[in-house]
Amino acid sequence: MKLRSVVAIPLLIIGLIVAGTPAQAATEREVVRVYHQAVTPIATSGSGIGMVRTFFLPIAVNGRAADSQYLTGTLTTLAENVSNGQELRASNLTFVFGSEADQLVVGGISYYPPAGATLAPGTKTVRPVLGGSGKYDGARGQVISRNYGADGWTHTFRIVLPD
Repeated sequence: MKLRSVVAIPLLIIGLIVAGTPAQAATEREVVRVYHQAVTPIATSGSGIGMVRTFFLPIAVNGRAADSQYLTGTLTTLAENVSNGQELRASNLTFVFGSEADQLVVGGISYYPPAGATLAPGTKTVRPVLGGSGKYDGARGQVISRNYGADGWTHTFRIVLPD
């Protein structure tokens, strides 16, 4: 009986290590860089908590612009006068990459200046990638968004795609 236990435990440990290998192999990150001009909401509804700003912008992906590449989304004010007088806003952003099927969806919250439609120029935020479709099916990761004011925005996606 004891010999079986002595042999079984190391085999169990080896089995767990080998079983964990495929998940560990999916750590290579794909980087996608997006640029767009300065942001102005195309629609605004409400005021204060619950205010919604809607956006639609053409984008350039990895240095290439195309009519079928765009960003659409909303920012919703969730709280006012937090963290040094800023607003807390939730984002629902969809990046479309040339084909309507190829999308990355971004969510999360960030702090915004109360008088501004977007992040303050010169600032950045990190948001989660909630998922993707088409060639981005199963994507997970994050995006770092930077506002350069009149010089536009960059969004640097670092995503992992399943094998």
